[in-house]
Amino acid sequence: MKRLPEWISVPLLAFALSRLLIFGAGVLGDTMLPTEEGHWIADESSPFLSMWAKWDSQYYVDIASNGYWFRPGQQSNVAFFPLYPMTMQVLAKFFNGNLILTGFIVSNLAFLGALIFLYLLTELELGSDSAKRAVYYLAFFPTSFFFSSVYTESMFVFLSIATMYFARKHQWMWAAVFGILTAATRNLGILMWALCVWEWMRSQGWVFFTMHKKETWLNLWNGFKQHWFDLVIISLIPLGMLVFIYFLKVNFDRPLAFIEVQAAWGRENVGPIAVLQKSIFGLLEGEVNKGWLTRFWNVSFYLFFLTLVPFIWSKLGEGYAVFVLIMLFVPSASAIGSIIRYLLTQFPAFMMMAWWGRDDRVDRAFNFTFATLLGVFVVVFVNWIFVA
Repeated sequence: MKRLPEWISVPLLAFALSRLLIFGAGVLGDTMLPTEEGHWIADESSPFLSMWAKWDSQYYVDIASNGYWFRPGQQSNVAFFPLYPMTMQVLAKFFNGNLILTGFIVSNLAFLGALIFLYLLTELELGSDSAKRAVYYLAFFPTSFFFSSVYTESMFVFLSIATMYFARKHQWMWAAVFGILTAATRNLGILMWALCVWEWMRSQGWVFFTMHKKETWLNLWNGFKQHWFDLVIISLIPLGMLVFIYFLKVNFDRPLAFIEVQAAWGRENVGPIAVLQKSIFGLLEGEVNKGWLTRFWNVSFYLFFLTLVPFIWSKLGEGYAVFVLIMLFVPSASAIGSIIRYLLTQFPAFMMMAWWGRDDRVDRAFNFTFATLLGVFVVVFVNWIFVA
C-alpha cells in the first residue's frame, strides 16, 4: 500500500493526537467537575457538541439562524464577519439544520486544512523537519481547542496560511481567492493583502534594506511593467471586507458598525503599551484567583510572542514580522483578555518556534508545556470558565 506523503500524514497525525487529547480532557472535565448553571446550552441533545460551543459561539449561531442585527451601544452580532456563519448556514442543510454540528465539522476540517498548509509553507521556508514541528506546536498550543470549537480561528488560520503559501509560490490568482475569503472571515484578514503585495514586490527584486538605492526602485518599476496584472489580481483581496462594509451601509447605514460595537464589550482603544502596563500592574497587585491566572497566561504568552518578532524578521523576513506585530498590537490596543486565543492566528511565530525546536531540549519544552496547558485549559473552557 502506497504511503501518504508527509505533507498529509504529519498534519493528519498531529490533528488526530491533539483532538484525542482535547476531546478526552473535555469529556472528563465536563463529567467530573460541576458546571455553573444558567449558561447557554448549544445543543440539548448532545452534551459533547455543546462543550465546543461557548461564549462567542452564540453569535455565530445567531447570525446563521437569524441574520445580522445592530443596536447602537449594545453588544450586536455585526461585530462578527460573515464567512464562517454563512458557511455554517449553507452546510447545515446537509445535517438536518443542526448548526452546532455543522460549525463543529467546519472548524475541524478547516483546522486540518490549516495544518496541511502550515506544513507546506514551513517546508518551503525552513525545510521538512521544521515543518513537522510547526504542525505539532500549532496543534497542541494551549488554546488550540478553539480550532474545534464554533469559532472562526480555524477558518481564519487555514485561509491566511493558504493565501501566504500561494503568494510564496507566486500563484497570484489562488492567493487572491484565499485572501478575499480571509478578509471576509475577520477584520484583520485585510492584512493578507499587505502580505501578498510585499511578496509580489520581493518577487520583482525589491529588498527592504536596499530601498534607499535607485536600482531597487528601477527593478520594481520594470517588474510592474511586466507583471502589473498580478498586482491587480492581488488588489482584489480587500473585497472580502468591502462587501461586508457595503452590506452594513445598506442595512444599518453604519458601514463600520463592526468597529463601533467593540465598545459594548468594554474595549477602549488606549494603545497596547497602556493595556500591557495595566495588565502587569494587575498581576503584581492582584489576588491570585481565576481571573489572575487568565491574565497571567495572556501576558506571558503575549510577551513571548513579542520577543519572537526580531527573530522572525531575521529568519523569515520583514513581512512576516510586521504581520505578527500588527496581529499583536491591534487587539491588545484595547484589551489583552483574549490574546492567547488571538495568538493562534500568528502562524509565522509557530514557524519560528519550529526553527528553534531543532534543539531537542527546546522541542521537548514546547511539546510538554503546550500539551499540559492544553489539557488544563480545555477542562476550564468546557466548564464555562473564561479562558480567552
